[in-house]
Amino acid sequence: MSGLRHAATALLLALALVGAGTASSASAPKPAAAGQHPRTPLEHLVVMLQQGHSFDNYFGTRAGVDGLPGHVCLPQPGRRSCARPRAITGSPHVAFVDGSAAQRTAVDAGRMDGFVRAQDVHGHAASMVMGHYRDRTLPVLGDLADRGALFDHWFSGTDGNAVANDLFAVAARAPRHVVGVPPHGWRGVPLIFDRLQAAGVSWRIYVEDYRPGVTVRTAGPGELRDGQVARVPVLATARFLRGAGLGSHVAPLQRYYADLAHHDLPAVTFVVTTQHTEQPPRNPVTDQPVVRAVANALIASPAWSHAAFLLTYDTAGGWYDHVRPPTVNGATLGLRVPTVLLSPYVRPGRVVHKTYDAAAVLRLIEQNWDLAPLTRRDRDAASLLPVFSFRHGGRQGALIDVAASRPPVAQPDSWVLYGGYLAALAAGLGCIVAVTRRSSARPREST
Repeated sequence: MSGLRHAATALLLALALVGAGTASSASAPKPAAAGQHPRTPLEHLVVMLQQGHSFDNYFGTRAGVDGLPGHVCLPQPGRRSCARPRAITGSPHVAFVDGSAAQRTAVDAGRMDGFVRAQDVHGHAASMVMGHYRDRTLPVLGDLADRGALFDHWFSGTDGNAVANDLFAVAARAPRHVVGVPPHGWRGVPLIFDRLQAAGVSWRIYVEDYRPGVTVRTAGPGELRDGQVARVPVLATARFLRGAGLGSHVAPLQRYYADLAHHDLPAVTFVVTTQHTEQPPRNPVTDQPVVRAVANALIASPAWSHAAFLLTYDTAGGWYDHVRPPTVNGATLGLRVPTVLLSPYVRPGRVVHKTYDAAAVLRLIEQNWDLAPLTRRDRDAASLLPVFSFRHGGRQGALIDVAASRPPVAQPDSWVLYGGYLAALAAGLGCIVAVTRRSSARPREST
């Protein structure tokens, strides 16, 4: 009987959700909250920050980009042979050394020949740093590049490690030599969320496998180096931990999908993974479906008509890249990282060769919502606005990594679709109720 009750409860819940879906599909998007006054047609920006891959590692063999050189072969300490780029298909099975010291060794004063030497701690496995994914090996990333703008000269914000670059992504500044978040957190560091809050512009950070009780006040050493506190600087900033406001600004990733369904996506969104990060030795083939889900949910929503999705990576993760990082305002940038921008206002399949770095995301937010810059880095960053074409109407979105060769499925009108769902569910519920009544009316056997 308990199984029947659970089934009946599940059907009733499904009926309620279908009814809610019907009402939601017919309603218009919610009006922008007070303070949201974008200077362009761009009303929503979704930024997803993944981890640990260089441009050559992901896009080095793609046509039309500044990709892998034809005859590169790097010296290997203690060996006569040199290391050439090699194609890989899954996990590198190596967690490469990353950070400013490793980058200095790898860059080798601009010769770009020290990448294997920088990973000497791994012995013979150090040559794996020359690995790269052939074009189309990663269908999600390849499809994103086909449908948006791909940047082949986008650099990490700083030559530091992932902790430093995760902070830079929202602060336009970061300490170079830092192992993890300091035990007291980030003090005296304004974040872009301070600017958004002061201007009344809505914002939210959606975190994969979010644990609300874990902040800099409660985190252990591991969380300060490679956990949600390290990945989400707001959780390491005391002023954001006071009061009850944190819950409205940092939420589980599941809420992102719910907010899209209820037309409640904030103006500025950051999506942060803590498990499917792509950081070596993780396998990007198994991690990138999360990227696909985040992008497709936005593309399929009413918000997409005035939105943009930007995917970027915090560091190159120790992987080989052949382009020397530039110096900006006296600071050496990190290596090139994959970055793709999708929007109805961005021409699909475009390759942008202009030099950008992580500060450009902050400048886009500041330009679009008329905010003051945080530092000289975002103030002087190259503008992303020229990549958009607001004069022409927005293009219709196409879902990512969905085979174009599949025959299109005819979609009935929504009232027919939901009406069919309701009828089927009601019929199922009627059968369960009938079975339950027959079971109750049956005489019990004597004992």
